[in-house]
Amino acid sequence: MTTIDVTADRWHDAVAEAMSTHPWLAHLTAIDGVGERGQDPDIIVVCRCENHDGDDVTVSTRVPRDGGSLDSVVDAVAGAAWYQREIHDSFGVTFVGPGADNRALLIRDAPKPPLRKEVVLAQRAETTWPGVAGPGPSTSASRRRALPAGVPDPETWQRIKDGEDISDVEVVAAMSGRRPRSSAGRDAGATQTRRGQAARRRRA
Repeated sequence: MTTIDVTADRWHDAVAEAMSTHPWLAHLTAIDGVGERGQDPDIIVVCRCENHDGDDVTVSTRVPRDGGSLDSVVDAVAGAAWYQREIHDSFGVTFVGPGADNRALLIRDAPKPPLRKEVVLAQRAETTWPGVAGPGPSTSASRRRALPAGVPDPETWQRIKDGEDISDVEVVAAMSGRRPRSSAGRDAGATQTRRGQAARRRRA
């Protein structure tokens, strides 16, 4: 198994080279790289191909989550057109060049690409779902209630409904129950850690 990470401008050539030795397309898809603490906010596009011996090559690249585009690989990969349309609809990546087809498979007027992590499942956020709260009193008053997948904490959800402009990173963090720390908070935490270490050294 070989994994190749390339810049967006080398995407087409890298995929074409991989297909020249591994001519079977296994998958062409994308991943939302935004993490619960805000790392890697790009959209990652991945092409995996195989040869007759079962060996595989995976080519990946990154594009900005807003306005990202890549050269179409339809001329190098048979069957890539449908996958590219899925990536365009689900993640918002536009493909350009010969063979590119960005016609919508989903609803054209969807507010956001639905497989991006910051997209809130509004119906789930507004509905009490079975299993969220069990019968009887809680066994642990300090235990944090788990959020359903795709639902931010109530405070963030209210801000979204009120039309407030909230960053994708903050929405994803609110869904995981962890808010991104500000630079001031990180600096204060680091200062407190250094003071604690100095105090321990003095006592020693």
